[in-house]
Amino acid sequence: MDHAGLMADWQSGNADAGGSLIKEIHRELEAIAAAKLSQERNSSLSTGDLINEAVIRLSKLNRIKFQDRAHILALSARIMRQILIDEARRRNADKHYHTKVTLQTNIAEWQMPIELLALDMHLSELRDIDPQRADIVEMRFFGGMSMTDISTVLDVSVATVKRRWNASRIWLQDRMAN
Repeated sequence: MDHAGLMADWQSGNADAGGSLIKEIHRELEAIAAAKLSQERNSSLSTGDLINEAVIRLSKLNRIKFQDRAHILALSARIMRQILIDEARRRNADKHYHTKVTLQTNIAEWQMPIELLALDMHLSELRDIDPQRADIVEMRFFGGMSMTDISTVLDVSVATVKRRWNASRIWLQDRMAN
């Protein structure tokens, strides 16, 4: 059975399908989680913790029809991003903890450190302007996804993803520098 079929069965209450799906994509989830955690300082989460929390949240989604593996991984990356943001907000709410949470990225075109909560704020602003561009940034930063995988998820050409990524990256760099 394909990934979308396993996800649909899992959403229908078949726990075995969920177990099979997670087993098949676990290596990719592990890579996404490890990349996200290696890019962030001061996180108390382990790779396993981040994957487990993402799987729990993924299991609760029953209104989304998944198309394929790339779609499931893109949503998993978004969920992991939200988990890290939630953790950063919790830490910032603690008046005894005053360090910024930064995200270090391996994206060659991005040379500056990224303060996670500022990025989240700017991504929300970008989402209001153009939701697809915000999705591209999210998949690149938090999912470590290739342009090809992003084009599959968004059902647009790789060239379109590259153009929108470049424009969004420049816009974000300008916002983050100010």
